[in-house]
Amino acid sequence: MKVRTSPPAKLNLFLEIPAKREDGFHEIDTVMTAIDLCDELSVESIEEPVVELSAHWLPSLETIASELAIDPQSAEAKQLLAIPEDGRNLVVAALQAFRKRFQIESGFRVELGKRIPAGAGMGGASSDAAHAISCAAQIHQLSSDHDGLHEIAASIGSDVPFFLPLPPVSQIASASTNGETTRRPRACHASGRGEILQPVDMRTDLFFVVGYPPASLATKDVYGRLRVPAEPISSKGFLASLRANSLEDLTSLMINRLSEPALEIRPELSELLESLWKSGLQPCQLTGSGSACFGIARDAEFAQTALKQLRANQSVPALWRATRSVAAAATIEIDPS
Repeated sequence: MKVRTSPPAKLNLFLEIPAKREDGFHEIDTVMTAIDLCDELSVESIEEPVVELSAHWLPSLETIASELAIDPQSAEAKQLLAIPEDGRNLVVAALQAFRKRFQIESGFRVELGKRIPAGAGMGGASSDAAHAISCAAQIHQLSSDHDGLHEIAASIGSDVPFFLPLPPVSQIASASTNGETTRRPRACHASGRGEILQPVDMRTDLFFVVGYPPASLATKDVYGRLRVPAEPISSKGFLASLRANSLEDLTSLMINRLSEPALEIRPELSELLESLWKSGLQPCQLTGSGSACFGIARDAEFAQTALKQLRANQSVPALWRATRSVAAAATIEIDPS
């Protein structure tokens, strides 16, 4: 059996770091939304007890490198655009964990087409891993509600559970909607290490333009420079404005505590942010630990207008993409091939 899906990226609309935990990780207070910049993933069962992964860029490595204004054969491209196909890839790690957790003797063959860059703070690897888990569950006829799936996801990475269907509404605190919309929300508030999720009732789509520069950032490096605030800002005000669809208020309420250390490591990100602001998008900020930045557009038409303007500005090479909010857990389909 072979199944396929389109794992989406995510953006952190709000990200505060209230404290450092005793286990060495950090407490987070974040609001994330999934966007329609998606990878392509297919998973099929094979008899051999292994996980085979083949990966490539969409539409091609050469096209992506050209947009970033780098030589596709250069050492820079190999470092920035390399896609591991072994256990370093979270898809392989997730499927191996799935086999172990459910005592699966057979293996998986995986094909991964990448559109979401790595080291961007957009959760591409986490989304791929979560959707690989969901694909494996469908192949082996496990319910998407199975506790074991969320256990595997949380063990792989803090962002991974966001991309799985949430538990039934009865298990979600203070859920304000019902049914499939709640189980596959476009946005969630995440706390703890990121594994404690609560859906956010977004009444309308949000539209964005995202820019990824020819420079990645390692999460551990950014957190290594983080200064935890003495008086952290709560996400409550931001969540109220988001639920009320008050885009005007979001400008003053959006924050990303990781922006300062990220800019210390990559000062050139300030040019990317400035370009977003000058195009008329607002508010604009870093997502996750970077290096991707984004701005909110008032509608889809304005996002396209800003995208054309940003692409015409050759002084700031980047992967520029116009996107909109979508469900974090993509639909799994049977591949007829």
